[in-house]
Amino acid sequence: MIIGVGTQNPAKLSAAEQALKQILNKFERAPGRSVRIRQTTTSTSVPDMPLTIHDLMQGALERALFTYKTFPEADFVLGLEGGVYRVPEQRAVFLQSWAYAFNGSTGFFGSSPALPLPESITAPLFEQGLELSSVIDQLSGKEDVRSNEGTFGILTRNLMSRSDSFVMAVIAALTPFFNKDYYEI
Repeated sequence: MIIGVGTQNPAKLSAAEQALKQILNKFERAPGRSVRIRQTTTSTSVPDMPLTIHDLMQGALERALFTYKTFPEADFVLGLEGGVYRVPEQRAVFLQSWAYAFNGSTGFFGSSPALPLPESITAPLFEQGLELSSVIDQLSGKEDVRSNEGTFGILTRNLMSRSDSFVMAVIAALTPFFNKDYYEI
């Protein structure tokens, strides 16, 4: 089985590997099946710092479709996008990870849980136009948080890392392809 992943980010690649392993162990009848993950750099039309659910989903979709063009022989491709979005009625901002899984003809979205963000993070994003990676690096006093535990990890004290959030999103996006008891594809 060949899986194309539209990223070079270590946290996202690790998440794709972990999620696929869990999916195959749970749903596949041939657990020893060999899997090759192929990765590529992608680009999207969405901003580098997605600030809406639409941009999060669109970014994941575009990354998957770009990856499919790069690896048309893949059994599945994955596009992963992380970012934040506002719910104005609740005066809340959430961090969330999204995935889009595509098999060449059908695709599905999946997401992680949404983590509420504090004002100390949201103000620089929405008022100053800064990216989350620079804001969390500065607030945490660490470098390159996005390639490690991520904002999820910093805020939850590693109860859920950035990679964990993408594992959940990828599992959600891949489940319809593998759970033949409920999905007809």
